[in-house]
Amino acid sequence: MTTSASSPSPPTIAVTGHGRREVRPDEVEFHFILEGVFLSVREAETQLQRQRSILLSALEKHHGRDTRLTSGEPVIAPQRDYEHHAYVFKGFKASDHLILRAPLEPYLVSNVLESIAAQIESLTFTVRYRSKKTSAAQRSARTEAVRDARRKATHFAEAAGHQLGRLLRLSDSLDDSSPQRENMLYSAAEPMPVEIDPESQAVIAQVHAAWELIEPR
Repeated sequence: MTTSASSPSPPTIAVTGHGRREVRPDEVEFHFILEGVFLSVREAETQLQRQRSILLSALEKHHGRDTRLTSGEPVIAPQRDYEHHAYVFKGFKASDHLILRAPLEPYLVSNVLESIAAQIESLTFTVRYRSKKTSAAQRSARTEAVRDARRKATHFAEAAGHQLGRLLRLSDSLDDSSPQRENMLYSAAEPMPVEIDPESQAVIAQVHAAWELIEPR
């Protein structure tokens, strides 16, 4: 009877590589929220439709070839607040959500706000800046991260007197930072908010890789 000892596993090295790219926002999204509490469903429907028509009319001048306006389904539901150990009916809450997407141009945000200020006394909205180049930046950052991982692994392997062998594992965790966002509650009674030039968006990639280490030839 003969036995054979299994050969020992070759040593391995695991590293993390990083890549980073910067993109400038070239699109803007306005998220408009219309809402209110009314005594009846009929009044809620009427007022919601009225506010929606006013907003659409105010935004009409900003429609262009690359501008997109979308909306969700209006929602009307009973509003009850918890008071004195019981839920008290307050009326019917109506809400609607419209999104205006447009190419980012100088003073566009201020111009849109001025248009709606003359028509609507108060409005809750969010301004979000985006870039159409984000996907390309993500791919580029990921490629840089893989190169960074191999560079690190090669350096450590040579320092230990080895060479890189087979690639055993490779995974990534892409972290693109959120576009700059400004949450603003605007009222016609308040001064016009100052438009802020959006900063560049950082797109960061991180990869985890492992290689076999082999004896130098």
